[in-house]
Amino acid sequence: MAWWIAERGSPLDLEGRIEVSEAAAKARAVAMSARAPGTAFQVRYHVNANAPTEIRWEALHGKIIEISRDERMTPSERRIGVRHFACFPAHIERAGDAKHTAMINDLSVSGARLVVGAHLAVGDVVSLQLYVTGDPDARTRATHARVVRVEPLDATARGLWSHHVAVQFDEPLTDFEAEILALEARQRQLGLRP
Repeated sequence: MAWWIAERGSPLDLEGRIEVSEAAAKARAVAMSARAPGTAFQVRYHVNANAPTEIRWEALHGKIIEISRDERMTPSERRIGVRHFACFPAHIERAGDAKHTAMINDLSVSGARLVVGAHLAVGDVVSLQLYVTGDPDARTRATHARVVRVEPLDATARGLWSHHVAVQFDEPLTDFEAEILALEARQRQLGLRP
């Protein structure tokens, strides 16, 4: 987990000094806001490298308040279903295009975020084959989805993958939720996730 301070309205990217704890970040934000009246300083954090930046606290005029979940979430972070961190393979295919391998970073019954090497655009309709258990002989799940967000990976992170892609499933995967939760628990048990 990483905590840092940023002025309200600044880009969400991690910039500057990382604080050692939430308490240290809050104390520094309060001190900064007391020295700069009228300027709001936010305590931001990442749960892990794959998680979006979240804003937990905001300091103004030397006082700090907790930001409610709805206030600190962007519209794209307000999901229909709870996302579970994951790392497992998938195949993604657009009509008239070849099947491509992808990795799913997080998954809910309503959508997923993947890293892909294929060139996709917002609005593309794709077919997905999800290999949640990691066992090629185990049950897989096929579904159709629509691309809702495409973000290029940082140049230093590129290799096999070039983009993060968020998709929303045409139909919720309620029949596959047990497998999704079991994978998350297994990865946590192996120390592969926070």
